[in-house]
Amino acid sequence: MIKFFRHMRESLLLENKTSKYFKYALGEIILVVIGILIALQINNWNEDKKIQNNITTSLNLLKDEIEINKMSISSVKDYHIMIRDTLQKINMSIEEKNIESRLGFWKGMRTPRLRNAAFQTTIQSGISREFNPFLLSALNNLYTYQDSYNQFNNSSSQIFFNADFTDIKSIKKTMRLVEMTMNDLYYYEKELQESFIYCLKQIDSIYPLK
Repeated sequence: MIKFFRHMRESLLLENKTSKYFKYALGEIILVVIGILIALQINNWNEDKKIQNNITTSLNLLKDEIEINKMSISSVKDYHIMIRDTLQKINMSIEEKNIESRLGFWKGMRTPRLRNAAFQTTIQSGISREFNPFLLSALNNLYTYQDSYNQFNNSSSQIFFNADFTDIKSIKKTMRLVEMTMNDLYYYEKELQESFIYCLKQIDSIYPLK
C-alpha cells in the first residue's frame, strides 16, 4: 500500500500535474488523520472497557467482603444482646457463690474483626475514583464506622486486663462494665447491619452486575 501511494506521487510529479499532486497529497493527509483518529478511538474503547472490567471486579470483591462482615455481625449480635439483657437481670448484691454459678452463660466477648482489604485495594489502586460519588460516600461512611467498631472492640478487651476474678467486688465491677459494653455493641452492630444492607442495595442499583 505504501509503495502504491509512493508510485502515484512520483508519477504525478513526473507528469508535472501540480494541482492533481496537491489534491492527492491532501487526500493522503486526510486518510492519515482518519487512521489516527480511528486508532485513538479504538484505544479509548479499550481503556474504557478495561476501566469497566476493573470496576466490576472491585465491586464484586467489595460485595463479597461486605457479605462476610455482615455474616460476622449476625453470628454474634444475638449473643451480645443476651449477655446485656442477662446481666441487667442479675442481682449483684447476692452472695459470691451464687454470682459465680449464675455467670455460666458468659462465653467471652466474641467480637469479630471486620475486614477492609477489598475497600483499601480500591482506594490504593485508584479504581474508587471511577465509582458513583453517592456509592463512594456510602462506602466511606461504612468502612469508617467499621474501623470505629474494630477500635472499640480492641479497647473493650482492656476490661479484663486488671480484673481479679478471685475477688467478688472485682467480678461485680467487671460485669457492669461488660453490660455497658454490650449495650454499646448492640447499637454498633445494629447500625452496621443497616449500613451493610444499604451499601449492597446501592451497588446493585447503580451497577447491576451480571
